[in-house]
Amino acid sequence: MKKPSRISPDDYAALLERVSGLELALSALASDNEALAADNASLALELERERASRGEEVARAVEAAVAAVRAELQAVIDSRGAENARLVEQFKLLQHWFFGPRSEKAPPEPDLLQLSLFNDCEAAADGSPEPGPAGAGAAKKARRRGGPRKVDLSRLETVVVEHELPEGDRSCPECGAGMVEIGVEVTMKLRMVPAHLVVEEHRVHKYACPECCGANAAGGEVGSVIVRAPRPAEAFPKSLATPSLAAWVVEQKYAMSLPLYRIESQMARLGCEVSRQDMSRWVMLAWERWLVRVRERIRDYILSRGVVHADETPVQVLREPGREAQSKSYCWVFCSCASDMPAYDYVYAPTRSGDVPAGYLAGWSGTLVTDGWQPYFALGDAVTNVACLAHARRKFALLVKSAGGDDAAAASPGDLRLALDGRRLVDRIFRAEHAIGDVSPGERARLRAGDVARAMGEFESWCRAMLPHSTPGLKLREALEYSLTYMPYVRNALSCGAAELTNNRAERAVKPFVLGRNYVTPLALPATTFSVPST
Repeated sequence: MKKPSRISPDDYAALLERVSGLELALSALASDNEALAADNASLALELERERASRGEEVARAVEAAVAAVRAELQAVIDSRGAENARLVEQFKLLQHWFFGPRSEKAPPEPDLLQLSLFNDCEAAADGSPEPGPAGAGAAKKARRRGGPRKVDLSRLETVVVEHELPEGDRSCPECGAGMVEIGVEVTMKLRMVPAHLVVEEHRVHKYACPECCGANAAGGEVGSVIVRAPRPAEAFPKSLATPSLAAWVVEQKYAMSLPLYRIESQMARLGCEVSRQDMSRWVMLAWERWLVRVRERIRDYILSRGVVHADETPVQVLREPGREAQSKSYCWVFCSCASDMPAYDYVYAPTRSGDVPAGYLAGWSGTLVTDGWQPYFALGDAVTNVACLAHARRKFALLVKSAGGDDAAAASPGDLRLALDGRRLVDRIFRAEHAIGDVSPGERARLRAGDVARAMGEFESWCRAMLPHSTPGLKLREALEYSLTYMPYVRNALSCGAAELTNNRAERAVKPFVLGRNYVTPLALPATTFSVPST
C-alpha cells in the first residue's frame, strides 16, 4: 500500500490560510443567512399583515355592500308596506262610501254612557238635552219616551165627517126604548188631496150706453160709449200661467230638484200637456219681472250683517254657449247666520275662481264662515275667517266608520285608534258649545272662553303631539295636518258669538244642487239670474 506523501510546511500554511478564509467566508455567509432569515421573517409578518388588512377591507366592503342591499330592500319593503296600507285604507273608505251609513252621528263617549243610561227619565222630565255631540248653536230637544207622536194640525183645513146612527137604528137593543146622544168621540186623520189643475175662465163684461149710440139728430153717427169691467193686471200677459202655476214650477225645479222634463210629464199626468220650453220661459219671466228685485233685497240684507256663511258646489250646465257639456260650473251660496233672519243668495259662475267671493263681498267687512277653501282667506284684513270644525271632525270620523265603528276602531292598533281619539276630542268641543244653550251672541262669546276654548286647546295640542307618530301619505296624517292648519281659524269664533263652529248652514243650502246637479239646463238657469256683481 502506497504511503501518503508528506505535506510541506508551506503547503500546510497555505491550507490553513485557505481554511481560515473559508471559515471567514462561512461566518459571513452565516451572518448573511441570519440577516436574510430576519428579512424573511419580517417580510412574512408584513405579508400576513397585508393579507389580514386586505381581508378586513374586503370584509368591510362586503359588509357595506350587504348593508346597502339590505337598506335598499328594506326601503322597498317599507314603500310597498306603506302603499299596501294606503290601498287598504282607500279600499275601506270606498267600501264605506258605497255601503256604509252617511250619518256623522256618533255614540256617547264611555265616560258619558253610564250617565245617560240612568238619567234618561230625568232628562225627559226637565227638558235638558241628552249627552252626546251636537251641532253648534242648536238646542236639542229631549227625546220623547213612548206614546203617540203629537202633530200640529191646527193650521190645516178641517173637514168634519159625522158618523151617526140612522133614526130607525136608535132603539135600545135590550128594551127597545129610544136612545139619546151622550157624546162624540173625535179621531183626527190626515187625507191627501192630490194636486189638480183648475182652468180660470176670465170673462170681462163690456157695457155700452144705448142713448149715446146710433145717429144724432142731423143723421150723422156718433161714437159709442163702451166701458169694460176692471180686472187685475196679469203677471204673465198672453200666457196660460198664473202666479200660482209659475210658483209651483219654480218650487219643483229648484226646491224639489226636478228637471223640467219630469215636470212636463207631471203636468201631463194632471191632464194638461205643457212643454218644458213654455215652463222655462215662465221661470225666466218670473225672474226678470219679480224675483230679481227680491234677490237684490236679499243680497243687501246679507251684506248688512256682521256674519256671513259661504259655500260652493259643482253644477253642470248643458248647452251653455261657448262651453262643452262636460265643463264644470259652480253655484255659490251666501247666507246669514243663525241669529239673523234666514236669507240665502245663490250666485252662478263658470269657474271656482276667488274673484266670485271677492266680487260679491267687495266693500264688506265682518266674519266669514267657510269650509276652509283658500280663496276665502284672501279677501283682505277687513274679513275675519272662521273655518268649519265639522270638516276637521269628518276626516277622523270617516276613518272610524271605515274601521267598522267605535268598538272596532278602539280595538285596532295604530291610526284607527288615534282617529277615534281625535274624533272624540272634537266631540268634546261640540258638547261644550251645546251646553251653552240658546243665549245672545255676546253671552255666547263670553261663555265660549271657558270650556269651549279649553277643549279646542286640548284637541290642538293632541294633534301636534300625534303628528310625528302618523304615517305620511295616509288619511290620519292628512286629518292631523288639516286640523293644525285650520284650528287657528276655528278659534276666531271664540270672540264672535254670532259665528257658528260649522258651516253646515251653507252646506245644507247647496244640497238641492247636489241632488239635481245632473239636470240643470241653461233654460232653467238664465245667465242673468245668477250674475256675479262687479267689483
